Amino acid sequence: MTQNYINTDTVKLTEILKLDDSIRFVGKIKNRKLHSFVRRENKTPLLNEELDNMAHYQASVKANMENMFDSTLGKTNWMITSKEKVKLITLFLDDGLLIFSTESDANHDEIIRKIQSLNLNFS
Repeated sequence: MTQNYINTDTVKLTEILKLDDSIRFVGKIKNRKLHSFVRRENKTPLLNEELDNMAHYQASVKANMENMFDSTLGKTNWMITSKEKVKLITLFLDDGLLIFSTESDANHDEIIRKIQSLNLNFS
């Protein structure tokens, strides 16, 4: 596993990465910026750095838009975008977003349940 932006969250993100072999990438977004992340070593990134940054920003924008409906529909727990090559999943945290990508055939419901059962508190 490779990592950047080493901080106290990295250990928690690595724990999530280890939950399922289909998880390619796990990151924490705080204040609309990628705060920390880990990536599975044997998986080649599908996006270049510029598109990668845009994907993280897009997740933040989508999450912010979801907040408009919270008072009527309730708090958003998670959202998913399913592409031909990957699934992009965003979990809403009290202090930001947990974003991760999986192989397209991954069982995202099972992975989300596993992550939620960890009851991780991020810094």
